Amino acid sequence: MAKFEHEGYCPCVWVPKTWDETTDNRLIGLWSIIGASIVYENQDANKCSPDTNACDQIFGVDSISYDVLSGIIRKNANADKILVHQPHNGACNTQKVSDIQKVLGQVKNPELIVHAGSNFAVILSDADYGMDVWVWDLRSSW
Repeated sequence: MAKFEHEGYCPCVWVPKTWDETTDNRLIGLWSIIGASIVYENQDANKCSPDTNACDQIFGVDSISYDVLSGIIRKNANADKILVHQPHNGACNTQKVSDIQKVLGQVKNPELIVHAGSNFAVILSDADYGMDVWVWDLRSSW
């Protein structure tokens, strides 16, 4: 059961549904540690909701998955709440790559995660309640 279901979309049970027999067992183990603490922001500053299908990919089927999950645990294995943000700049179906630099300059103790062949760029940052995860879907970015 997800801890923060009342605050937004919780991928706790949905991310494992994206896995198959080829899924790296390390991802399954890491997800079991933090999955219940993850909640997606309802809306960003532009009143856009996150693309939950795309965001779910960073936790299990994209090549960045291991780096993100292990990065979260290395950064703060005891984070009570891990809030996922997908900032949009303008239309709700686009993101700007230039916003990555803006977020890096605004958040506490940021860590940028990128991976060759991945569809995503991710920033992990400290938050009073635990941790923030900022997601850019590079397929919809310019």
